[in-house]
Amino acid sequence: MRRVAVTGIGVLSPLGNTLDDAFQNGMAGRSAIRRLEEPWAKHLSAPLAACVKFEGEAHFEPPRLRMLDRVSQFAVVAARQAMVEAQGQQAGIQPDRMGVFLGTGMGAARTTDDGYRVLYGSGGERINPFTVLMGMNNAAAAWVGAEFGVTGPNLTYSTACSSAAVAIGEAWGRVARGELDLAIAGGAEAPLVYGSLKAWEALHTLAREDPHDASASCKPFAGDRCGMVLAEGAAFLVLEDFDRAAGRGAPIRGELAGYGVTTDLGHITRPSVAGQ
Repeated sequence: MRRVAVTGIGVLSPLGNTLDDAFQNGMAGRSAIRRLEEPWAKHLSAPLAACVKFEGEAHFEPPRLRMLDRVSQFAVVAARQAMVEAQGQQAGIQPDRMGVFLGTGMGAARTTDDGYRVLYGSGGERINPFTVLMGMNNAAAAWVGAEFGVTGPNLTYSTACSSAAVAIGEAWGRVARGELDLAIAGGAEAPLVYGSLKAWEALHTLAREDPHDASASCKPFAGDRCGMVLAEGAAFLVLEDFDRAAGRGAPIRGELAGYGVTTDLGHITRPSVAGQ
């Protein structure tokens, strides 16, 4: 098995649209939860969410933007960040020796919600002609692959809350076994639309709004905890063969191993498993 280096990290999050901003705000204990101000939010029992400050128009030309759900926009921009940080990572690698591995739990929720609203809400018969292309769960991964000319495996994993972790683990395995020289791996979510929030509300799993501070509504370790708050965002890693990355002088941000990851932001480990 080859060593696997992390040479690029990209982040779009409610705590910041760079890795450093998100990390520093998290370490400072800042909350990105806020009350939603959209007109439909008045129909929610607890109009709370953690939103990314993001405008697709700043990153995509109008013709392309019309074909991208918000989740795909997040994925492409976060992957761009990671690839830029990796500095020349594609040089000398055949396109079929690169892969995209993306995890998403709910995919293109906005596109689906928009289509249902036109058909069932307003009684219309004409929906966005790109609805199928935008709404498929693999759309975000496909757009990332197209962005960087990747012709190797392009795979989407949807395993609820573990989706992105599974995607990164599968990407690590491909690089570690020598099947790929580079993988773009991570996850993206954009579930903050009316239909999605009402569905989660129906599960009775969402937190009530804290009467004193909306940003403190999610408190999983408190005695008066009452549920979770939905958020959106994306994060991606560039994974490479460690020796190749070191040989080209890449900025190695960390190393992935079978049961943990060491990065320049800290050390995360998992317990070893007998027999493995």
